[in-house]
Amino acid sequence: MFRKLLLLIVCICLKISWCQLIDLNICPNGLTNSPSDPQWPKIFPNRFEIFSEITTDVETFEVMQLFIGPHRDIIYFRNYEKNLQIYYDFETNEILTINDELKCNRSKIQSNEYLLFITNQYIKPSILLGFDGRNNYSMGFYTRYIGKEIIRDGILTKKFESCFYINQGNLTINATYYLSESPPNEMHINSAPDFVQIDVRSSNYLYTYNIIRYVSNPSLTFTTPSGVYCPNRINRKEFPQNLPSRLLVQAEIYIPKTNDTTSKIESYNRFIDETLKFERIDYSIGKIITPPQPNQILIDYSTNLSYIYTSETQQCTVMNASIHSIGTTNEILFQFGTTNNSIQFQYTGITNCEREHVKCHRWIGQRDLNTLIQQYEWYWSAKYNEIDLSEFIPIKVNIATIYKTGSSKPIIQEANMFNYNPQPNSMENIDSILGECYRALGPSHNFNYAILRMTLNNDAKYPIHQHLLSLEYHLHIQLANDLKIRHIRLSSFVIDTTHDTTNQQDKDVYVTFTLLDNPPISSNSLRELSSLELIRQLARQINDGNFYVRDNDGAFDLQARPNSLRTLVFYLLPSENHTNYFNETAFIYHNVTQTIIKQREKLVYQHTGSKITALWTGFALLGMVVALAVGSFILIRKWAPIFNHQRT
Repeated sequence: MFRKLLLLIVCICLKISWCQLIDLNICPNGLTNSPSDPQWPKIFPNRFEIFSEITTDVETFEVMQLFIGPHRDIIYFRNYEKNLQIYYDFETNEILTINDELKCNRSKIQSNEYLLFITNQYIKPSILLGFDGRNNYSMGFYTRYIGKEIIRDGILTKKFESCFYINQGNLTINATYYLSESPPNEMHINSAPDFVQIDVRSSNYLYTYNIIRYVSNPSLTFTTPSGVYCPNRINRKEFPQNLPSRLLVQAEIYIPKTNDTTSKIESYNRFIDETLKFERIDYSIGKIITPPQPNQILIDYSTNLSYIYTSETQQCTVMNASIHSIGTTNEILFQFGTTNNSIQFQYTGITNCEREHVKCHRWIGQRDLNTLIQQYEWYWSAKYNEIDLSEFIPIKVNIATIYKTGSSKPIIQEANMFNYNPQPNSMENIDSILGECYRALGPSHNFNYAILRMTLNNDAKYPIHQHLLSLEYHLHIQLANDLKIRHIRLSSFVIDTTHDTTNQQDKDVYVTFTLLDNPPISSNSLRELSSLELIRQLARQINDGNFYVRDNDGAFDLQARPNSLRTLVFYLLPSENHTNYFNETAFIYHNVTQTIIKQREKLVYQHTGSKITALWTGFALLGMVVALAVGSFILIRKWAPIFNHQRT
């Protein structure tokens, strides 16, 4: 008995306290009781877009709310003084306010804080539609039907009223709703309402929402505007990190006009191999430049060298790549590694990215460079035809250079990416160009190389001519694996299946290729044998009958013939011992070129000057001598008997 009495006293006290909080001047008849009138929509969506004008006795301004469920909503507010975009995120508990100049200010939402107002006086539309200050359904919101009424000179509406109290803000609200009357043949019990007008009274302040557009369950995303960076914003989605270890991507970059230059579009092909720590960039501006400019760059992060190559003139320049080592594809492609200037990206939402049927995730980040700020805005594929994509692909990036003094406008460059290839062929993209650079630099810069030839036994008569590309690929990989070197040191493979046309029984395969020496620098991360040591190692392997090249599908299974390795040309340092490798070899030093030719067990030595071109001059003179000899031979044949000659 005592417990029941105590419970009754507590309930009476609570009721009295509750009644004292309600402003009876606003709701003279008290709060609207449960349940809501049956004519009030039974299903009210928790995603909607509402665009309206708020009118008072003294002003009119526009308000639009994008309500994105219980976690987020966006308010667009515009009057004659200001234009604001306000982003409420109750998952990260932060408000992002963006002004006319696209400057962003972040403020924190307390975990127990309820946000009811657009400004100090005007209630958010979602509050008037039955939600609380944290975007959850309000438990104390009910309506009652008043009747039909014609407003705005001819619009027939259903009129509802609701008096409700918001405890978190100690706020009493009296709202009158006007919903359009649907024709009988269009009435649906579960259809969303079409709001026309809401009259609001709270804190003795009167105003009206004139609804211009109301859309239920639209496709909405919580996306801040392009180019807007909000300092200290909490990142809701990590910047892509699962890039493949190798990738190839093509990019076109638009560079706007400046005071000194015209606008232009530059094209790049960018190849990255994380395992090799190697990168290649092909560059073009779409027009002929005189004199020709470098258009290819190879960057070897293992040796910290950049090879800058001009294909038209076959010239190459080498310089240091950077002051610090870069290891992963992310670090190489975006230059956002673990350095002091690394960029912390913030996710800004899903948006259109100027590709048909494609929507993109977008991230933005900034890097402070003393007098200016570099801003990067990346777009990565998110949806295709509204279907979520499992793999992120870079689509484009906007790069803005912002000067802190404000004396110059920001310079914005846009790079669009195409032909994204996550599995490119490193040998096609690196090895041949690196070999060209070595040949262009030559021994005068200590970039040495050898041209080698070996013979593969094809007594089994495999149809090699049908599998030349496959054989080249397998040779390349097999040599690199056996010699334990990066495959970029091997290039210019030539496979000859008709080496001796006079011998129809000769089915052997003759392979010629280039072996690059180590670059003339010391590197702690790169420890590979020199060319001379590799040639000795390969010769031993071939002579022992242990070099094979096989196709997994059985297209060929070839073994190198013992004693078939030949070094046709060999650039090396004078200090290296080469006495065991003189057969058909040109040893080329810095100052002296020594050509050794084995002919009928006799060695003929020829010496040239310091210039490497003298070697080819010697060949030209030798050609003239041969021509005279052949001419004399033709004359002698008229007076001399014919003898049989064999190839030596």
